[in-house]
Amino acid sequence: MKLNIEKNLVEVWPESPGEKIDLEELWRILIDCNGAALKLAPVGEYVPQKQNKAVFYIEGLDPEKPTYTPIVVQEDCTVWCRTCNGLQQLKKGDPIPICCGKIMEVVE
Repeated sequence: MKLNIEKNLVEVWPESPGEKIDLEELWRILIDCNGAALKLAPVGEYVPQKQNKAVFYIEGLDPEKPTYTPIVVQEDCTVWCRTCNGLQQLKKGDPIPICCGKIMEVVE
C-alpha cells in the first residue's frame, strides 16, 4: 500500500490486486450506506524495529454482526452511482462496487 498524508487527510493506494480487495473490504466495513461511518483508532504503538505493522481498532463495529458481503452480478451489466452519476461496466461474477459510500445500482 502507498500512503500520502496531507494535513488532516490520508490517501491510500493499493499496489497489488490483493491490496485492492483488502482496501475495498475495509471501505465497505467503515462506510454504512444507511448513515454513520465507523472510525479507525490506533492501538498500541508502531515501532518498525520491533514489529513492522500498525494496528487499528474499528470503533463502533459490532463483532457479532457480519461485515458487508459483496453482491456479485450474474451477467455482464452496467452499474450507476446515484450520487456522482458515475458508470462502470461489470463482467459476470464481478462484485458490485461501492461509490460515494453507497452500493452502485444496476442499470436496466
